[in-house]
Amino acid sequence: MNKTTKGAIAAGAAAVLLAGGAGTMAAWNASTGTGGSQTVGAGSMTISEAAGSGVWKLGGNAFNPTTDKIVPGDVLTYTATYNYNLVGTNLKATLTPTVGGISGALASKLEVATAGGQNASVTAGTGTRDITTTITFKPGTTNTDGAGEAATLSGASVTLEQTLTP
Repeated sequence: MNKTTKGAIAAGAAAVLLAGGAGTMAAWNASTGTGGSQTVGAGSMTISEAAGSGVWKLGGNAFNPTTDKIVPGDVLTYTATYNYNLVGTNLKATLTPTVGGISGALASKLEVATAGGQNASVTAGTGTRDITTTITFKPGTTNTDGAGEAATLSGASVTLEQTLTP
């Protein structure tokens, strides 16, 4: 083998070695801790009827369901104040009244509903909301239907439910 051939082989081998090493590269990196440990706490929400808040009215006047009597066409209202407490930075909720059962001989002659579909949106914090239920003695009641009869209203509730935000 002559010198030129040996030199070409040596140059080719050097090129192969250099090309093989070209794909690797040293990269520096470093890391550190994130500081001390942290505690994350969950919020809460509560609702309660304010003590002694329920008020019965017939028209604009006070009504005592124990002693006063209704007649066809009367619209009774029961308004109660509810306290709520929402603890959480982004907590939002809806306050929804529902009317439960009505029973007794007079039940079929009454319509019970929440006044104005009163769903109320509330946000984090403490506050109060008034919720009104209406009881209407159906005006179309004829003759003496329902006279002297009674009905029991039960099962009404107000629910506080979180409103999820995406």
